[in-house]
Amino acid sequence: MGNRRRTHVQAPAGVVGVISLMTWQRAIFSSELTEGNFLARVIDARQVLLSRISGVAHAVSNVCPHNGFLLSEGVSRAGCITCPGHFWRFDLITGQKQGDSSTHLSVYPTLENEGWIEVELPEVVAAKSLREILLASARGEDVSKDVAR
Repeated sequence: MGNRRRTHVQAPAGVVGVISLMTWQRAIFSSELTEGNFLARVIDARQVLLSRISGVAHAVSNVCPHNGFLLSEGVSRAGCITCPGHFWRFDLITGQKQGDSSTHLSVYPTLENEGWIEVELPEVVAAKSLREILLASARGEDVSKDVAR
C-alpha cells in the first residue's frame, strides 16, 4: 500500500451537487503516538496536530485560526491544546474553542491501519488565477465563488 488512498465523499441527502475528493495519508507509526500526548506533522503541505485520547487517535489543524500560531508549541492538558500566542484553548477531539462554539479547528478523520495512523485530508485544490477569473467573467460565467470576500 502506498502513502495515499482516495475516497469520494457524497454530501448528505438534501445537499445538491457537493462531491469532494478525500485522500488518506499515512501520518506516523501508531507506536509513536502515546496516550495523552500530541505530535505535529506536515502532511500534504498542511500542518496537522495528532493526539491520542482514551486510546483513539485524533487529528486537527495545527494552526490557530486567530493569528496562525502553531498549536504544537502550546501546552496540552485534559484533552485540550492551549495556543501559545493568546491562550485560546481548543478541544483536541472536536476542534472547538472553549467558550465559543463558532470558532473551531479543522478536524480530520483518522484510522489505524497496518501499524500506521492515517489521516483523511481533503484534496488540495489550487485557487484560480486572477487571469482565469477575469476570462470567466468576460465570458459571462458566475465567478462569485472564486472571488474572496
